[in-house]
Order: sequence, then structure tokens, then C-alpha cells
Amino acid sequence: MLRRMAPSPAPSHDPAGSPLPAGLGPAVLLDALQALVVVVDPTGRLLHLNRRSEQVLGHSSPEVRGLRLEELARLTPGQESEHAALVRLAQGPHPAHHEGAWHTPEGERVLLEWSAASLGPEAGDAAGHVVLTGIEVTRRGQALQQQVGFFQTLIDSIPNPIFHKTLDGRYQGCNRAFADMLGLTRDALVGKSVWDMYPPELAARYAAKDQELFEHPGTQTYESQMRFGTGEVRDVIFYKATYADTRGQVAGLVGIVLDITDRKRAEAALSRARDELEVRVRERTAQLEKLKDAAETADRTKSEFLNIAAHELRTPLTSLHLVLAQARRHLDKGEPVSDVTLVSRMERYTGRLNRLAGDLLDASRLERGQLHIRPRPVDLRALVADVADDFRHQYPERPLDVALCEGVAWVSADRDRVEQVLANLLDNAMKYTPREARVSVRLAQWDGCFRLSVVDEGPGIPPEEQERLFQRFQRLSSSVHQPGLGLGLYISREIIARHGGTLGVFSTPGGPGITFFFELPRAR
Repeated sequence: MLRRMAPSPAPSHDPAGSPLPAGLGPAVLLDALQALVVVVDPTGRLLHLNRRSEQVLGHSSPEVRGLRLEELARLTPGQESEHAALVRLAQGPHPAHHEGAWHTPEGERVLLEWSAASLGPEAGDAAGHVVLTGIEVTRRGQALQQQVGFFQTLIDSIPNPIFHKTLDGRYQGCNRAFADMLGLTRDALVGKSVWDMYPPELAARYAAKDQELFEHPGTQTYESQMRFGTGEVRDVIFYKATYADTRGQVAGLVGIVLDITDRKRAEAALSRARDELEVRVRERTAQLEKLKDAAETADRTKSEFLNIAAHELRTPLTSLHLVLAQARRHLDKGEPVSDVTLVSRMERYTGRLNRLAGDLLDASRLERGQLHIRPRPVDLRALVADVADDFRHQYPERPLDVALCEGVAWVSADRDRVEQVLANLLDNAMKYTPREARVSVRLAQWDGCFRLSVVDEGPGIPPEEQERLFQRFQRLSSSVHQPGLGLGLYISREIIARHGGTLGVFSTPGGPGITFFFELPRAR
């Protein structure tokens, strides 16, 4: 047992057997140390304090002999962990280390770093005793505290949220931005895990990513979502990295959170705008393609019209010129021009020119929206009879049947225009059917209106060509060329439409015969 005693006259020996100078006994040597030295017996009770221990602990060796180290500490409620650490220092297992705060009799707080080791059998009677050495590290602790404070101030100045966790996944600290983001204080965060902070689905993802990083130390970056203190779930990027302790072992991780919600929304808006622009470009391109096709079609139609018009106008003009030349020859010879045939031919050619000019004028008026209808009460029975009589005189050799409904067929119509439509349908029937084929005109009552049909026995028209007949400059197919500009049916349909009626066609598939018809509402 070591204790303070007077210098022994007996010589002391160093481990090598050399005598120590008088006055240098073990107690004197321990008192000369600046470190705290405390000796306890195998039961953990104090036996000896050196001088520095007496100064710091505030007791002399005789006063504390038989007490326990934890009994000297001025511990307050809540310092149970410090009490347990002091017990482990004295009672083992050894070697043991601990760093903790101690209050001197003057009230000064010092930070001590303790080490404890038990004496082995070579110590003889002292075997099993424990020697505790304490080094005052207050200044080092203060410096470390200053560094920690500076580090905290430094990361608090960073606008991006920063956090760090221990190896077991618990928050060890964070900067102000991270605490503000979660709507918590730093103290409320420290010591908690993701399972204490977030919904299960988010916590599971965070915990899995943390474990992945600990298993493969280094850096980690990934996108996820995070619930802020406001309750809003926002898109974020985590930048995380592991850090090591003084032994080079992974001790935890540090992470930075980057809020990318606005960027994601901007990217989504940009993507939507790009998609909308692409749609608009496609639509506009399609429109331009249609306009281009329409322009090309119009150009082709114009060229075709000019060719047709030139040909159709030239034919009666040439014939008329020949008739006039023949008449002039008669006049040059002093012969009178009394040939009825010549006059009839001139009338026919001028009538044809007049019809061509009329069709051109009507088409032009329709194009400009200036084809006017002047309705008045018209009896369709009388109109059909008049037109049929005209065609019987014009085509005396052709069979023409007329079937009229009973009673008066009153409609509100422009008589001249309706006559024009019926005459066009009859003219087509005469031109595009064999000379012996029969043509019929039928007037019937039909569901609140009157239907007038022109039926012939000529070749049928394929369904795919029927609607095309009503377009401008389209003519019925025929093995024999028939004069005309291809405007008659187009003009006829427009005239009937302006009367509130319809004009159509149907033909028996694969069989002879075709029927053109139009319907006009009854007069009220």
C-alpha cells in the first residue's frame, strides 16, 4: 500500500537494482508528477492520492481513504452515465479510459482524461490494486469546443440544409437550414432516427440508402422526396458521404439536401411547353401541307379549267365562224342568205356560247357569295311540264316520260334557277345515254317536301365517283366526248342548297341506270 510518509533512511532501489538517492521514495515521486495519480484497492476503495490529485479533487489522502472515486465527484441528477463511467474506472474491466468534467473546490470546471490499469502479480502484495492516472485536458477541451462552435457557426452560415449521423443512423447534428426545413430545433433532432422523423415509406428509403452507404463507404447521390415542416412533400437531391474516426473506421455520414422542386416544376413546364410546341408545329405543318396541296390543286384546277374553257369556247366559236364564212360567200356572190339551216346552226352555237358564259358567271358568283335567290310561289308541276316540253322540241327523237304528283306542288323558289337545275339534269341525261335510251322525269311528294327525279337508262356510276361529280370542273365519264365545263352539277347543288333543299344521286351497283334528284320544302 502506498501512502505519504517521511523519507526512509533505508536506501531505495530502481528496477535495475541501483540505489535511489535519499528522499526519493515512491510517494515523493508520485507527488512530483503533474498528472493526477489515484490508487484504489481491489474492491474499488481509495488508498492514496498524489499531491496534484489532492489539489484538483479537493481532499487529502487520509480524508478519502476507504471512499470510492464516484463519491468524491460532485455529480448532479441526470449524470448517471458519468457515475457509471467512474465506477468502471475503479472496478474494471481494465485497462479503462474515460473523459469527463470535474469541479474543483473553487468551483472551477476542469476536463480530465482518465486511464486505469490494474497491477499484476509482479507487484507482490499490491497485486490487484488499480492505479488511475488523470491528465487535465481542459484547454484541449476548450479548444475542441471552440472548434466545434466554429464548425457549427460555419455550417449554419451555409444556406443548404446539412446534417450528420452516427453509424447507427441517428442524427448527431445539423445546421440551422436543416432544422428550419424540418420545423424543429437542433436539440429536438439530435439522437433521433429517420423512423422517428418521417412517414414509413420515406423512412424505409432513407434507412436503406444510409445502410447502402455504410456498406460501401464513399459518396452517394440520389433523388428522393422529403416532407418539410410545413407538411409539403418536395423533391430533393441528397449528397452524402461517410466520415472516419481517428482509427480510420467509418464513424458516420454527413449529408447535404438540395431542394429541386422548383427546378423539377420548371423542367415539367418546359417539357409541356415543348410538347405543346411540337403539337402546334405538327398541326401548323399539316395546315401548311393542306394549304400547299390546296394551292397546287387550285393551280391544276385553274390550268384544267383554262384548257377546258378554251376548248369548249373555241368549238362553238369555230363552228360559228364557219357558218358566218359560208354566209359571207353567199353575200359575196350576191346571193341572199335565206338558208334556214344556217340560221338554225348560228342560233345553236350562240346558245351554247351563252350557256357556257352563264355557267362561268354563276361559278364566279358562287365563289364570291353573290349568287342571289329571289324566291316566290312556284308550282313545280307547271315548271316540270314547261321544261319537258322544251326538251321534247330540242330532242324530238328521244323518249321522255313525265310522271307528276296529283294536285298543285307549291314551293317557295326562284323559278329561273330551279328551271336551270332541272334543265341541267335533263341535258346530262340526254348527252350521256344512248339515243334509244328512255329518260324519265318524276315529281312526287316526299316527307314534307317535293322530290323531283331525273332517271335514265345509261351506264351506272361507281359509288366512289358519285360525290366527285358535284365538284367544280368534274364531268361524267363517257366514251364519247361531251361538251361542257364540268360546272353544271356543282352550280345545281349550290342553287338547291340555297333553297334549303338537297341534290343527290344514286345508281344501281353493277347495273344500268342512274337517278339524279333534288328535294325542295313545301311552301307554307
